[in-house]
Amino acid sequence: MYLLSKIASFFLSPFVWVFLLLLIALLTNNVKKRNRLNMAAVLLLSVFSNGWLLTVLQSRFHAEPMPMGSNERYRYGIVLGGMARYDEVNKRGYFNMSSDRFIQTALLYKKGHIEKIIVSGGPNGMEMKDDFREADFLAKNLVDLGIPAADILVENKSRNTVENARFTKRVLDSVGGTSTKSVLITSAFHIPRAVKTFEMEGIAVRPYPCAFSILPSHIVFDAGSLLPSAGALDAWGGFFKELLGRLYLNIKASLTGS
Repeated sequence: MYLLSKIASFFLSPFVWVFLLLLIALLTNNVKKRNRLNMAAVLLLSVFSNGWLLTVLQSRFHAEPMPMGSNERYRYGIVLGGMARYDEVNKRGYFNMSSDRFIQTALLYKKGHIEKIIVSGGPNGMEMKDDFREADFLAKNLVDLGIPAADILVENKSRNTVENARFTKRVLDSVGGTSTKSVLITSAFHIPRAVKTFEMEGIAVRPYPCAFSILPSHIVFDAGSLLPSAGALDAWGGFFKELLGRLYLNIKASLTGS
């Protein structure tokens, strides 16, 4: 399943579509067909290099802030990985742009909203690199912030959201925490799918979206909205991957009746 998701992610990239169209056009001997393929590639490039269009579409799937009430208290806070990467050259882990997940988790603990933290995240990619597991990296950094190691539970095998939920449930079962509602901490765009995945695994959660990538000002149209963006091509792939993940959950839920 993990391998299939990685293959699907590759072919969900508009950059791959444009490249394949141009490659086929280069190899064809039919002039009319070549021109049509080139035009199709230019059209796709024009649409999918528009970052404003992507932002507008993403905003419809982006969770709203859900601030924690002053009296809200939970036994466990579950933070999902995807905020750190390993560099094989200097043998170190680094935080990425989603590291607000880490910051908000630490703040929730420091403010007393959660008593214990479960960090969920395994190896980056299909293979472990130098034994690096994201949850171990995150747990060490939480300890460095002064959070007691006894208050941190580590799930370091998962490679995607489905495995996050499955393996976290094992951790919760081992400490008798499955029966209580836990705080689920992840990026705002990811939170709807993550919540549904955990609930289908039998884990009741209180969503806590963070790492907000889209602000209200981002969807306001202006002259700059028409400018192409190279980064948008890559971002569309992540958007389609998220939609595919939600579609998979909906199909699974309909088949299982959950």
